[in-house]
This record gives sequence, C-alpha cells and structure tokens, in this order.
Amino acid sequence: MRKCSRRSKLLVMKKYLKFIINIINKIFLLSNKTVVSVKSAYLVRVKIQDGNIVDMSDSDISKSFIEVYGSSNSIKIHNSFLENLHINIQGKNNHLIVYNNVKLRNTTFHLKGENCIIKIGENTTVGGARIVNIGDSNNIIIGENCLLADNIEIWASDSHKIYDSDKNCINKEKPIYIGNKVWIGSHVKILKGVTIGHNAIIGMSSLITKDVHNGDLCAGNPPKKIKSNVIWTL
Repeated sequence: MRKCSRRSKLLVMKKYLKFIINIINKIFLLSNKTVVSVKSAYLVRVKIQDGNIVDMSDSDISKSFIEVYGSSNSIKIHNSFLENLHINIQGKNNHLIVYNNVKLRNTTFHLKGENCIIKIGENTTVGGARIVNIGDSNNIIIGENCLLADNIEIWASDSHKIYDSDKNCINKEKPIYIGNKVWIGSHVKILKGVTIGHNAIIGMSSLITKDVHNGDLCAGNPPKKIKSNVIWTL
C-alpha cells in the first residue's frame, strides 16, 4: 500500500511539474513577438529573427527546436500534435503550413532559399522524417489522410548546386507532390521531381525517383509496381 501511495504521489508531482513547465514555456514563447499563438508547449526552444512569424494555434508541441532566420518567413500549424521536431527555415518568404489534426513526431523540416513551401494536409500522420526543400520557388506538398512511417527522407533538392563548364546549374531543384491517402513505409527515400498519386502505397526501404500513379503499390530499389488499383485502410 505504501509503495502504491508513493507511486501515486510521484505521478501527481510529475504531472504538476510538467504543467508548471508548460505554463512557463508557453509564457516564454508568447513573449517572443514573432510567436503569435500556441496551445501548449513543453520543452520547446525557439530562435526566431524579427520579421518572421510563427502561429501554432490550438496545437500541442513538445521537445522541439524552432529556428527561423531571414525575413518574411512563416510557420502556420493549426490544431495539431507535434513532438520532437526540428524546424529550420533560412532565407526569404519561405512557408511551412500544417493543416488540422496532423500528428508529427521525430521530424526535421529544412527550408532554405526564397519562396519555398512545405504543406501537409489534414489528418496526416508522420512517425519520423526529414523533409528538405532548398532553392527558389520550390514546393513539397503532402496531401490529406496520409500515413508516413519512420526514418523517411523527402528531398526536393540536392542541397548543393552543381555547375557545368559553362557555369550552368545542372541539378536544379524540383517539386515533390504526394497525393491524398498515401501510405509510405519505413526508411523510404523520395527524391526531387516525384509525384505520388492518391491512394498509393510505397513499401519499406524503397528509393522513389519516378512518379507513382494513383492506387499503385510499389516497392524496391529501383522500385517496381507490384499491384494496381489498391485500396488501404488505417
């Protein structure tokens, strides 16, 4: 009985301590003029230059680090659950937009350049990913009701430019579009210029360098179409 009583007291103390830290962290975040709104924050650090804006209305965020450098950049995350994120934005007029009821864990966002966008649609879940968009006027769009497992890499650029002897860039960044209700398995890599259609399934450890059509089940490196017109459920 005494052990149970001690455990109960420890649990209560732990919850109370987390509540206090959450309040302090939230006050600290909102004291930063660039942070407009946040529902709850636990162990969240921010480095945000003036001239940028962060709006996490009705969202719960914990154990995360947010960095925004440059000007006219924005982070807009609404009514979502965020845990163990690293968001790094550098440049001008870059935007991270996350719509309602998204669950993000163990994910890194890297936006660098000008006029680049990353969007994630409603009801999407990400277990762990690195999402990189570097360049000019480039997009990564992830649709609604998607399920992304863990250790996923999504790169819309090569991060470093390569030039030929005439000083022409030969590896320009290209957008990535992922449709609605797409299931992406663990350790998948998706490279620039790819479009993945609605209802597609990507098997574990696949390397995706070409388009995947609506309802296709693909897997492998290089990936092969295993089945067409598939439907999957949560």
